Amino acid sequence: MQRLHYNIKGMSCAACVAHVERAIRGVLGEQDTFTVSLLTNSVSILPAKDISDQNEITELEKKLAAAVHAAGYELLTDSPTEEKKNSEFQNRLIRLIVSAFFTLCVMYISMGGMMGLPIPPFLQGVGHALPMALTQLILTLPVVILNFKFFRSGMSALLHCAPNMDSLIAIGSGASLVYGLFAIVMIATANGNEQIIHSWLHDLYFESAATILTLVSLGKLLESRAKDKASDAVRSLATLSPKFASVLRDGIELSIPVEEVAQGDTVLIRAGELIPVDGEVLDGFGSADESALTGESMPVEKEIGSEVRAACVLTSGALTIRATGVGENTSLSRIIRLLEDAAASKAPIARIADKVSAVFVPCVMAISCLTLLLWMIFSRNLEQALRSAIAVLVISCPCALGLATPTAITVGIGRAAKSGILFRSAEALEKLCSVQTVVFDKTGTITEGRPAVTAIYTYGKDPYLVLSYAAAVERLSAHPLALAVQAAAEEKKLRLPEVADFESMVGIGAKGSVNGISCFVGKPDAEMRRQIDLAVVSDDTVLCDASDAHDRDFAIVQRKDRELIFSDFSALEKEGKTVVLVTLDGAPAGVIGISDRIRSDSKIAVDALKTAGVTCLMLTGDNSLTAEAVARETNLDGFYAGLLPQDKERMVREISEKSPCAMVGDGINDSPALVRADVGIAIGAGTDVAVDCAGVVLSNSSLTGVYEAYSISRATIRIIKQNLFWALFYNAVCIPVAAGLLFPFLGWQLSPMLASLAMSFSSVCVVLNALRLRKVSLYPKHSEIQNQIYHKGESQEMLFKSQTNTYVLQIEGMMCPRCVAHVKSALEAVKGVKAVEVNLEEKKATVKATLSSADPLKAAVTSAGYEVVD
Repeated sequence: MQRLHYNIKGMSCAACVAHVERAIRGVLGEQDTFTVSLLTNSVSILPAKDISDQNEITELEKKLAAAVHAAGYELLTDSPTEEKKNSEFQNRLIRLIVSAFFTLCVMYISMGGMMGLPIPPFLQGVGHALPMALTQLILTLPVVILNFKFFRSGMSALLHCAPNMDSLIAIGSGASLVYGLFAIVMIATANGNEQIIHSWLHDLYFESAATILTLVSLGKLLESRAKDKASDAVRSLATLSPKFASVLRDGIELSIPVEEVAQGDTVLIRAGELIPVDGEVLDGFGSADESALTGESMPVEKEIGSEVRAACVLTSGALTIRATGVGENTSLSRIIRLLEDAAASKAPIARIADKVSAVFVPCVMAISCLTLLLWMIFSRNLEQALRSAIAVLVISCPCALGLATPTAITVGIGRAAKSGILFRSAEALEKLCSVQTVVFDKTGTITEGRPAVTAIYTYGKDPYLVLSYAAAVERLSAHPLALAVQAAAEEKKLRLPEVADFESMVGIGAKGSVNGISCFVGKPDAEMRRQIDLAVVSDDTVLCDASDAHDRDFAIVQRKDRELIFSDFSALEKEGKTVVLVTLDGAPAGVIGISDRIRSDSKIAVDALKTAGVTCLMLTGDNSLTAEAVARETNLDGFYAGLLPQDKERMVREISEKSPCAMVGDGINDSPALVRADVGIAIGAGTDVAVDCAGVVLSNSSLTGVYEAYSISRATIRIIKQNLFWALFYNAVCIPVAAGLLFPFLGWQLSPMLASLAMSFSSVCVVLNALRLRKVSLYPKHSEIQNQIYHKGESQEMLFKSQTNTYVLQIEGMMCPRCVAHVKSALEAVKGVKAVEVNLEEKKATVKATLSSADPLKAAVTSAGYEVVD
């Protein structure tokens, strides 16, 4: 069914969206569905029946355009090009610069004399009051004309009984402008009365009108630029598809555009190429990197009958596939569609100030009219009545109310930026504080996103010899698992021997001759399992145990007594690891466990969020064994495994329907879920698409930033509510005084000049309150988590704070001071050790270290040639 997309020109807030929805609903049928998006300023329509006739589409477009135009907006049938968008931005920038110039001129003319600045002689003194007033008016009019859209939008919203921020802007600047015009009339009709002229000369508020319009125009320009950047995500996705595909037709290989590939075509894919369409493998074998769709770094083996998806990379081998999904039916196209729909269906946040203005603005206008009426009835003085009515409007100029939200948000965003947290919009900052569930992606988010060696078990062989032989063979392979083995050898600074007779065994592993010994590295098949003598040695000697969750090393265990080798296979596989076998001359020499390492700060971030009452879940495309192991180690509340991108989006949608939800991810496959969530949080080291889709970006890629962002959001919204309270309290007190409520009793009444001063004072209070966000604490108080959070010191290095434990080791084998030096040096080399004292007479070592167990210390002493007996 054909979906229709149109751009809407003129929308600026949630009220505008409501107006457009009302207009479109009046044209479409009850069964037709549509969504209006403020993010992209567009409408997406899905008719109940398929419209194939172009004349029907044209007729519908005319009706929609007429209805939208009647509501005060414009429907564009053609999407604006990048050139047109840039041209429009340049025009808005020029209007802003011109507005700023005239605003500065008005401020100089009106306040320059009071500051001792030179003013032209024809504008000085009471005798030149009228030229002074007219000059200010002339300089203000260009600003009003250039920003007249605020008046048009604000007044339109008032006429539709749905006041918005534009209504506040129109009333605030309009009140100052109208009062200035009234003052000019009073000066012109004063008949030379210097006292009256002097009084009204100080009641010109043209600079207030110009300043409000210019500052708001600046904010709107920045907001528009941010919205344009946010919509780049879909365009980034489209670039993942290759331009051409190799198709086999009538026995001849042809290179044709991807758009021309038909369902059922035979497509050839070679190593290193992007898979152009979804399909089923007809012939060949290979490994595919599906991280673009699943986010998982481990390659997936493809054989006859396997499914392949567009936008994935064939890392090794060669495949012949039959196209089953082409054009709009590929997995990539579905993700793009899902992303567009999710972005359109997200209702923009209702600004707190918009909600307040819905009641505040009509009340102020009613009070002003009532003031005018009552003064006319009781005093019969038109001048006094107008002065009082306009004073009400001037003192209620929504500067404080308008500053309440943006000032706090600006300071909050700046505070977050210092911690490496980028809020891409005020919406994300406002929404994050109400989140009750945080959903994490696994690969690249909770984990590092790349395969790494996490355990080595050897059987009667030196572990470093086995690792060096395996790395030497794998050095000639480009497989991701091979790269992990190579990295482990580099980490141990091993010298790799030369390899002869290398052979890559697709889907199994690799083998070669090292120092005359036949070495195989890979996954054993059933036949190989039968051929291997399973009776091998077993009493364990731990050489290096990564028992500390934050140790970057990996466990190396050498077995000495008899045990079945494949029990190690099973144990490692149950932990969700990929297991690689190493054989030397056909005999098993060791197994290597490879998995995606968990980030050192993942558990800290989860624990911090849980202390704040936030539920933490994980969504992953990986298998349930791996997911369970990761969830257990990071203390998550739950997980969902084996999910495709659309499954992640569906799960996030279901969770967000029950309570506000945030999604944390880093890959393309996370983008639909990031957009669907109430708040999307992207790891800064992730893909550009994920970053474009998210409302929050953690530029330092540390998961503790999720809690920091949450804390900043809560503090910011708290400040906003305080600002709104004081802004409204100020109006509640000052408006009655400006209206003259106390005049009959105490003779007190605020003049427009004092009203303007009070208005400015309220704005200063709001700004000072917002500045308190600079000192806000980001971490849980009175909690053990506070001692585990990563802090940034003056050197900008990440420091891990944890409890220091004391271990006493009874050591046999120390005979002389040289032995003491060996033991002390070995213990001090262990990561996390703070202090070491070795006593030769008592044959013991006292160690202070931030370790959760003494196993790494025992291993260090053993490797130095001594024995720990207690």
